[in-house]
Amino acid sequence: MNWLKSSFHNSGLIIFTVIICGYAVSFNNATGWAIAWMVLGLDLLSLLSLLPRLSRVTVQAKLIPTATGQLLACTLPKSWRTANVTLSLNDPAIPVTFNSAMRRFETTIPLSRGIYTDITVTLTKTDPLHLLMKKHRQSLKTMLIVPPQPRPVAAQALFDQLQPILRTNQAGTNDQPGFETQDFRAYQPGDPSNQIDWKLSARQQQPMLRVLNSDEPQSWCWVFLATTDDQLEDRLAAFYSFVQLVSALPGQVLLIGQTQQLITPTATEAFASYQPYRATDLPTTAIRQHRVVVFGDDSPLRTALVTALQPHNALVTTVQWPKGGVADA
Repeated sequence: MNWLKSSFHNSGLIIFTVIICGYAVSFNNATGWAIAWMVLGLDLLSLLSLLPRLSRVTVQAKLIPTATGQLLACTLPKSWRTANVTLSLNDPAIPVTFNSAMRRFETTIPLSRGIYTDITVTLTKTDPLHLLMKKHRQSLKTMLIVPPQPRPVAAQALFDQLQPILRTNQAGTNDQPGFETQDFRAYQPGDPSNQIDWKLSARQQQPMLRVLNSDEPQSWCWVFLATTDDQLEDRLAAFYSFVQLVSALPGQVLLIGQTQQLITPTATEAFASYQPYRATDLPTTAIRQHRVVVFGDDSPLRTALVTALQPHNALVTTVQWPKGGVADA
């Protein structure tokens, strides 16, 4: 396809050259032959300038964070091969502009959230006189991870909403922890394995867990659940910014979507690839002995999830999304 486009562009010069040569042959005068040789010389010089193979040009791509999102920047190597070479994006199909100060091509709009593993570009090389051109399409050997766009204002609003329980639970963080056994119960997936009483487990013939009477505050678990695409990007961005804001607190993040992922707040790949939970049955979780905050929509699954988590955790609560949306002003 690129070969056809280049041939169509170059056909104009070819037709012009044929006409000039035909004129020189037909009239056989000095003026005609002078013009013909001049045109043929220019054609030859233009053709020679296009000999370097664009397939040997390595394009470097990286993300540039801005106030509006992540821009894609593509840089060509400084070489005689890249003289008069321009670049365009095929997938994703986003317009690019040349940043002369940084000597690179940048997208004019931010990339959407996601993981980009097959970015394709088209390199176009022209001769110095812009008479001829050729194109080459290539895939970039770079994986780009675009997380949600930060929403610091929305994240602060969520933090202010949860501040009463955060402050209450932080009040005892300086107390000395205790490790007295308060009770025993059967081990469940997700329980800490270092609290298994192996002697009692051997007598009961099943893993038994020691329930500790500990003053040490339990870690937090921030749970995100979306069942539709409605306001997904804004809410996920606000949640992503919130977990960055509270990253100093002991805790982990549970993303319940197309796949269920228990991650750390810095795992941007999971946020970039998140897709809503489409099933109708209640998602099962292995969250035990945590303080849980559920960031979900108004679906019945959120209510059922909270009910299922309450017997196994010290605290389970939800957030209320602002009625006007969560996008930053």
